[in-house]
Amino acid sequence: MSKYTTALLSGVALLTLPALAQAQSRTSPEDVPASVESSTVADVVVTGSNIRRAAAEGFNPVQVIAKEELENSGKVTVADLLRSISANTGNSSNETSNSGWASGSAGIGLRGLSQKNTLVLLNGRRVANYGFPSGGLSDTFVNLNALPMVATQRLEVLKDGASAVYGSDAVAGVVNIITRQDFEGLEVGGSYGTSDAGGLDTRQGKIVGGYGSLEDDGFNVLVSLEAYTRERLDQDERDLTRSGIYSGPGGRWNGWSAKGARFLINGASVPFVDAQGNCPQGMVLTASAPIDGLAGDTCAINLAPYTTLIPSTDRYQAYVHATARVAPGIEAFGELLYSHIEGASIFGSSPYFTLEGGRFALNAQTGLAEPVSNLLPANNPYNPYGTAVPIEYTFFDLGQSLKTNTSQAYRALSGLRGTGERFDWEVAVFASASRERERVAAGFANRWTLADALADGTLNLWEPGATPQAVLDGIRLSTLRPADSSLYGADFKISGELVELPAGPIGYAAGIEYRHEALESRNPAEIDAGLQVRPAIAAVDGKRDVGAIYAEANIPILSNLDVQIAGRGDYYSDFGEAFSPKVGVRWRPHEAVLVRASASRGFRAPSLSENSASTNISYGSVVDPYDPDIPGSRQSPTFFTVGNTDLEPENTKSYNFGLVFTPLRSTILSIDWYRVELDNLVGTNNTTTIVQANNPADVIRDERGKLVAVYNRYQNLSELKTSGVDVELSQRWKTDRWGDFALQTAYTHVIDYRRPVTVGGPLIDYAGTNRSGSLPADKATTRAGWSKGDLEADLTWYYTSGYDLTTAVAGQSSVDAYNQVDLYLGWSGLENAKVYVKVENIADEQPPYDGSFPGIRAPYDFSQYDLRGRQFRIGFDYRF
Repeated sequence: MSKYTTALLSGVALLTLPALAQAQSRTSPEDVPASVESSTVADVVVTGSNIRRAAAEGFNPVQVIAKEELENSGKVTVADLLRSISANTGNSSNETSNSGWASGSAGIGLRGLSQKNTLVLLNGRRVANYGFPSGGLSDTFVNLNALPMVATQRLEVLKDGASAVYGSDAVAGVVNIITRQDFEGLEVGGSYGTSDAGGLDTRQGKIVGGYGSLEDDGFNVLVSLEAYTRERLDQDERDLTRSGIYSGPGGRWNGWSAKGARFLINGASVPFVDAQGNCPQGMVLTASAPIDGLAGDTCAINLAPYTTLIPSTDRYQAYVHATARVAPGIEAFGELLYSHIEGASIFGSSPYFTLEGGRFALNAQTGLAEPVSNLLPANNPYNPYGTAVPIEYTFFDLGQSLKTNTSQAYRALSGLRGTGERFDWEVAVFASASRERERVAAGFANRWTLADALADGTLNLWEPGATPQAVLDGIRLSTLRPADSSLYGADFKISGELVELPAGPIGYAAGIEYRHEALESRNPAEIDAGLQVRPAIAAVDGKRDVGAIYAEANIPILSNLDVQIAGRGDYYSDFGEAFSPKVGVRWRPHEAVLVRASASRGFRAPSLSENSASTNISYGSVVDPYDPDIPGSRQSPTFFTVGNTDLEPENTKSYNFGLVFTPLRSTILSIDWYRVELDNLVGTNNTTTIVQANNPADVIRDERGKLVAVYNRYQNLSELKTSGVDVELSQRWKTDRWGDFALQTAYTHVIDYRRPVTVGGPLIDYAGTNRSGSLPADKATTRAGWSKGDLEADLTWYYTSGYDLTTAVAGQSSVDAYNQVDLYLGWSGLENAKVYVKVENIADEQPPYDGSFPGIRAPYDFSQYDLRGRQFRIGFDYRF
C-alpha cells in the first residue's frame, strides 16, 4: 500500500470516528425542531462533491438542466439533449457514425477530450460501458441511448476535473443523470414526429407511475416505461447526397465507387464490359478519374441508395426506483433499469462485397493476417487477357450488408441510508451490464469458395443473376459479433459536520468503494476460422478490480471564505495505484458576487481495450506521398492497431477560476475559465506520419509499391493542453399582464487545444480546426421561454462556430458556422392534459459544407451534424 493511500485511509478514519461517536448521543429526527428540519430540507448533494449543502453556487461549475428544459426542448432522448450542450465541443460519437465500431450508440466527450475522459453517472453511481469501444479500441464509454429520459428529473454537468471525488474517467468532467424519486400519480404520453424532407418518422410513448408518499406512508415506488422508434434515413433521401456528386469547393464523386467492375492494367482502369460494351446490371460506364483519379473508364456505382445516413432504431426502457423508511432516520432504496435497443443500417462504405487489392483474411493457424489475391485467373472465361490480371469487382448477387445492432443493458442497485442532525451515511451494492450483438446479413465472402468459383468460372460476372444459387450460397457469409461489458461493486460513504469553527462547522465526506470491471468483445467465428475476406476486427478481453478510498472537507475560514480539500486513492489490479488531490476556494466579497477557484491532480486509467492484448483491424484512407500511380493521392489500406499491456495511466491537472454574479434573486451570471493538462497521453501515432516515414516494419506495400497496410499500436504519448471559457446566464421576469419570461444561455469558447501531431513532436493547436476531426472554437445554446396561463413557448438557438481546414481543398480553406433554431409550443387548457408541438431546425439549415469530409457518407462532418433537416413533432401528456 502506497504512502498516499495510507495517509488517506488515516484521514478517513479521523473524519469518520468523531461522527460515529456523535451518533451515539445524537438526537432522534422526531426531536428535531421544525425550524431545523426546514433549514436542512434544501440541502442536496451536488455533482462534484459528496458533502450536502444548501448553497446554489459551489466550488465547481455545474450546469443544471432542469425537467422543464428537458420537456420543452426539441430533444426526445438523453443523447440528443446532452450532445447539444456547449461543453460538448467534439470528439464524441453519435448514431450517424453507423459504419463505425459502436453502431447504434451515442456518447459525450466534454472539453473535446473524447468520451473516455467523461464520466457518466446515474444517480451518482456508475453504469457499465457499452460493449463495443468506439473507434475499434480507443474509447470505452457509457451508451447514453440506454439511459431513461422520461424518468429524469434533471441533468447535472460538472465541467471540471473530478478524479479526487469520482476517480478515473472524470478528467474532463461528469454527467450525472438524476431521476425522479418521490412521485405520486400516473402520467401517460406519446408523440409522433416526421421530417419535412421525408423519412425519419419517429414515435414515442411513455408511462410514469408513482405510488406512496415517503413522508406520509413511509415508502414510494416509481415505475417508468418508454418506447421509442425511428425510421432509417438513407443517402438517396436527401438532395445534398442523392447524386453522390458533391458540388461546391472540393466537390468530388465521393458518393460513388469506381470499383464496380474493372481491370487494372498498368495502373489504368479498364471497364469490365460484355461483348456489347455493357456494364453488369446496376453499374454505369463512366470515367474513373472524377472518382479515384485513375486514367480510363470504369463500371461505377452510385452508392447513395445503399448508404445509411441515420440508422433506424427501436428502444424499450423500463426503470423502477423504490424507497422505504425501515426505521426512524433510516431508508432502504433500490433501482432497476433495463434497456433494449435495436438499430439497423446498411453497413460500410460499400454495401456489397468488393474484391480488390489490399484485402486480408486471418490465417486460422497463426492468427495473423495474410493477403487475399484479387487476380482473375488466366483460365477464367471472363478474362480476355490470357494471363492473371488484377480485377476490382462488386458482387451484387451476394446480397446487401444490412447491419443490425442489438443492445441489452441493465443495472440493479440496493442500499440503506441514514440521515441525522449531524451526519448522513449510505451503503449500496450494485451490478450493471451491457450485452451487444452485431449481425451483418450478407455482404461478406468466403475466401476459399470465392477463389474456387473464380478459378472454374461458375460465378457469372457479366450477368450476376445467372449464377447458380448453390454457388452463391457457398460464397455468401453472414456474421455475428458479440460483446459483453459488466460492472459490479459496493460502496459506503458518510458525510456530516466535524468541529465548529468561529466561521461555522467543518463539513466533511468520506467513503470507500470497490468495483469489478470486465469487457469482452469477440470476433465473428468466420473471421477466426480464416474464412472472411477483409475482416473488421476489434477483439478485447480485459478485466480488473478497483478499490478506492476518499475524503473531502469544506473548511470555513471566514464567514465569507471557504476552502475545500479532497483526496482519493485508487488501486487498480492491472497497473497499480493513483492518488488524486484537489483544493478549492470559495469567497463571497459581496452578497451578489462569488469568486471560486480550484486546482486538482487526477488520472485516467488505460481502458480495458487499450491495455489488454487487444487487436483492431480497420479500413480507412490516408494520403500516400509514394503512391506509384498518383503521388500524394488518398489511398485506402488496411490499418492494424494493437493494445499494449505496459501502458501507464494518463496524469492530469485541472484548474478552474470563476466569478458568479447574482445581483437579483432572478439573475445568475457565471464566468469560468478552465485549463486541463494531460501527460502520458494514451494514443496511437499519426497514420499520415507513419506513411510518410515509410518504414517497412510499419508500412506494407505490394510489388508495385501500392500501399497495402499500416501498423500502429497504443502507447503513452507526450501531452495535451486545453483551456477555455464558459459563460452561463439565467434570467427570469414575472409580469402580471404579459406572463412570465425566462432567458438562459450557456456558451463555451475553446482558447486552445494543443497536442503533438506525432509522437514526441511539438504541441500544435487543434482549436478551431479539423486537424483531428472538427473542433469548433465556439459553441452556445440559448433558450428564451414564455408562459402565461395555459400557454407556454420556448425558442432555442444552437450555435456552432466554423473551423479552418488544415489543408485547403479545391480552394476551400474554412467551414462555415452553423445555426439552428427550435420551437416548442404547449397548451394545458384541458383538464390534467397538455398538448404540444415541437419544430426542430425551423429554418431547415443544412450542415456547413466540408470538402475534406472522410469517406463517402456526405460532404460535412457527421460527428457534428446530420441531415435530419426540419422536423415536426406533436404530442400529449396526461396525468391521472
